[in-house]
This record gives sequence, structure tokens and C-alpha cells, in this order.
Amino acid sequence: MQLENKKLSVFKRVGGFLLIIIVLLGFFFLGGKLTGLFTSHERVQGLSCATEPSANVAFTAAFGALFVAVAGYAVTFLTNCFTFDFSRPFFASFKKKLYLINIVVSLGLSLAVGFFVSVPVTPILVRFNLPEPLPFITPILVSLIGVQLILVWINIWSPLNRAIVRKRATALEIDPISLGKGTLVGVSDPDKSSFKKLTLVEDDVGVLWIEPAQLVYKGDTEDFELKRDNIISFECKADAGSVASYAGAVYPILRYRNTDGSEQSIRFHAWGSWTLGGLSKSLKLLSLKLESWHSPDTEEL
Repeated sequence: MQLENKKLSVFKRVGGFLLIIIVLLGFFFLGGKLTGLFTSHERVQGLSCATEPSANVAFTAAFGALFVAVAGYAVTFLTNCFTFDFSRPFFASFKKKLYLINIVVSLGLSLAVGFFVSVPVTPILVRFNLPEPLPFITPILVSLIGVQLILVWINIWSPLNRAIVRKRATALEIDPISLGKGTLVGVSDPDKSSFKKLTLVEDDVGVLWIEPAQLVYKGDTEDFELKRDNIISFECKADAGSVASYAGAVYPILRYRNTDGSEQSIRFHAWGSWTLGGLSKSLKLLSLKLESWHSPDTEEL
């Protein structure tokens, strides 16, 4: 059976990435206005094009930004994002902490690359008699956009994401053998807009076992068992509030009936992928497994 994947249109996907670039530009120029970068060269003395910044100043700034990024990443990873007790629910606070730390790390990397690039590029741009401070800010701006787009595609927190789920599973006394048979996933409610979530779109993370008679999920705060007879429908649909959907990813969604007769939907997220491409493949594989479980008598074309 061929899955019907409800992807976002090409127009929406291209528009999503353009929106990311526009937001990055907005934050850059807002920061420039607040710091006086565009109005007062005195405030950036030593970096102004008028004085042709020395390579030493740029390299110092670059290594400083790189140190902040690398140190922030290392400390975050080694402390499990400052999470020290997995015996109780942690994901809600984890999302908020990772959101703030990711800003620091990604900005540090962007500025480090920007300052390194400015060393050879700024003197070249100065020769074109561009108005100040364009020769200085252009390489930083281009680097900022480039690095941020790369970090949208590559999930540098993938090892941490996998580690925290396993640590929580261990704290819940899930043995290593059972853990190895399960799939690390996130879950969310497709009936609620993801646009309202500033942090990760997942509501919970945990382990999913696809058993012949039922689906079993054990997460940070949620546990459920879904039998095939309780399933009303199954589909694969993009989430407009998730960046991965703008790279073509679609998410498996099950709608089921509770014991009290009410209906509810759950969306599954592949968890721990390194890239958006890898995430799309993991979601496709998960969707095929769920489709096979949901309709065991159907055959794939």
C-alpha cells in the first residue's frame, strides 16, 4: 500500500526558508541599531572600516566567540543540559534550557565564522569604496545566514537528544534489551498548532514498541497502549510549525478512540536524527512500520 504523504506545497516550503532568512536579517540589523554599529563607528573602535581593523582584533573576536560556542556546547552535553535527576519528569524544563543555550552556541559559531571571514574579505570590500560599515558587516552577515541555515539542516544536539531519552528510560527501569527493541520517538498533539511553541514541537519524548497486538509507549510524562481495534485512522501529514516539514518531512498521525468513547490524535516524531534529510528518512521508515501494523493485511506496491 502506498502511503499518501500530505507534504507542504513547494511555495510554502520555499517561503518558510525565506522567512528564516528574513528573521535572521531582522535580528542582525536590530542588534546593529541597538549597539550603534550602523550609526557610530566610535562604538566599534578597532573594528570600523575607517581604521581598517587589524587581523589581530578580528582573530581575537573570532576565537572568543568560538570559545563561548564550544564551551557552551561541551558543558551542555556533559551536564545533559543541566539535568541531573532523571528519576522525575524533565522534558518541559529541558526544552526551555536547550532553547536558550542553542541561541548562545549558534550565535557564537556564526560570529566566529564571520570574524574569520572578515579578515581576508573586508580589505577587499574596502577597495570597492562601499559605504561604511558595509565592508565590515557584509562578511559577518553572510556568515551569520550561512551558518544558521547549516544549523537548521544539521542538528548538533542529536547525541544529547538520544542520551537523555535513554537516561530517562533507565531511570524508569526499562532494561537495556527492551530499550534496544524500541524506537526513540517524540509525540505531540496534531490538533494543537506548533506555531505557538517557541521551543521543540514535541510535547513528550520516550520509547515506542510496535508489538503485534498493540503499540506501547513509555515517555517522560506520558504512557499509553493502543490496540489496533481502537485506531480510527492513520495518515502522514506535514506540520507547518516544524522546520523539518519545509524540507519535505511528513509525520505519522494516529487517531484513536479512548475507553470512554472520546477521540484523540497523536503525532509521532522521529527522535535523534543528525540532519533534516535523516529525519525525513526516519519518519518515512516509522510511517511504514505504523502503516504495516495498522493494516497488516495490505501489501506494499
